[in-house]
Amino acid sequence: MTSARAELLARLRDRAARLGDAPLVVAGDTVTGARELLARTEAKVRALGELGVGPGALVGTVAGPPAEFISDVFAIIEAGGVAVPLSRKLTRWELDRLQEGCPLDFLAAPPESPLTLAGPVTGCGDRALSRGPGRIRPAFAEAATAQLTSGTTGRPRVALRPAAALLAEADHYRDALRLTPRTTLLCPVPLQHAYGFGLCALAAPLAGAPVRQLPPDRPRMLLRELAAGDVALFVGVPPMLRLLAKSARGPVPAGRPVGFLSAGMALDAHTAEQVAVRLGGNVGEVYGTTETGPICVRAPRPWRPALRRPGVPLPGVKVTLAPVPGDAPEAGAGTGSGDATRADATGPRDATGPGAGPGAGTGLVTVESPSMMLGYADGDAVDTGPSRGGFTTGDLARWEGDDLVLAGRLSTCINVAGAKVSPEEVEAVLLAWPEVASCLVTGVPDPVLGQRVSATVTPETVDLAALDRFCRERLSDSRTPHTFAAVAELPTTETGKVIRPRNDQ
Repeated sequence: MTSARAELLARLRDRAARLGDAPLVVAGDTVTGARELLARTEAKVRALGELGVGPGALVGTVAGPPAEFISDVFAIIEAGGVAVPLSRKLTRWELDRLQEGCPLDFLAAPPESPLTLAGPVTGCGDRALSRGPGRIRPAFAEAATAQLTSGTTGRPRVALRPAAALLAEADHYRDALRLTPRTTLLCPVPLQHAYGFGLCALAAPLAGAPVRQLPPDRPRMLLRELAAGDVALFVGVPPMLRLLAKSARGPVPAGRPVGFLSAGMALDAHTAEQVAVRLGGNVGEVYGTTETGPICVRAPRPWRPALRRPGVPLPGVKVTLAPVPGDAPEAGAGTGSGDATRADATGPRDATGPGAGPGAGTGLVTVESPSMMLGYADGDAVDTGPSRGGFTTGDLARWEGDDLVLAGRLSTCINVAGAKVSPEEVEAVLLAWPEVASCLVTGVPDPVLGQRVSATVTPETVDLAALDRFCRERLSDSRTPHTFAAVAELPTTETGKVIRPRNDQ
């Protein structure tokens, strides 16, 4: 067993010794203390060892109930296996699809769950553990987790991460957000999601910070929890924050401003302003990927429009802006790292306005980080190519001083007569219109310009003529949507992120 694997459980033991029966994980009326969480974990370590879980074994674990899931993860890693976090909403078809590309050797699920593998089912604590093919994968021995990417722009892949990367991620969150046993987190984000997993299933327990998990679609319940006054950090994503702000009748009556953290997709200025004005909270943001862990973490602070997002890279995280394919190379490729100040950085620092879109100084975000993956699962092997020399996220960004400022994704850019249009920047304008709840901007073929911008918004009652006028006042001609449509709903992921069609569809 690697020292990093042992360190994860050693830290949990230390927290249990310090906190005793103090609540660590709360879900509804179920409260799990630090000592009880450790006891569950250690019992599962023994059971997993007896069942043959060891290096390279892929063990799926359904992300609920929260205390069971978190103890599963720590136990699987301590036993030498590879924890595969899975959605509570996973369907049989989705499980079968996963088995085709990256077969699980074991699956831990609630006893009442219909999800099982083909082999025998045994008990593991309060979980039902079913067996799969039991293949030996020496290449996976160094991995501690196998996390599915979001798949919002294509088929999900499986990112293999070592225990040392998980420790680095937990340390990044702890230090950036100042997590302590006095920091209560309210988390409606699914725990298998990279953001929820890293912060609420990993960093918070290791810091002794209590986590309360509630459903994301119950805004009144979430507001009551916030009004109780002891929540320090709300772990959310922009769609949740918009719903919460819309449902609030006034600022949260807490003794101190609650910190509202956002991740998973771009936080638009209108949503951030609504959180500050309607909820009376501070606003923070996380930028990261499943493959790299967090890249930038901006702790919640009073909102002001001039805040640059997502901000300065974390300590030890090196960000390079690589040339955009097809563009003329910029003079002086920009790099930034939390290892040192940016005093000697040579990257472009032009502060182009929010409507300017990708342009001078823009490059592809490439990351080297201690929390990076080993590579993607490729059958029984590990494809390390995407991590070699830094992982390219596919995001476009520029430097403004020491701050990294995102400008959309390369794969979704729309080419209007040679001008690159970022859908995300157009979507930020659409979301500033009060009637718009969610939106999707895409490119449609045009015989003269190559592509034009098309916008679909929800709900279906949006006044499209008024929205068109609103956009024309704020966007240049190439960025203004040529066509608008209003629909009742758009397909989304479990966290509310709109699923964007692939360019080849």
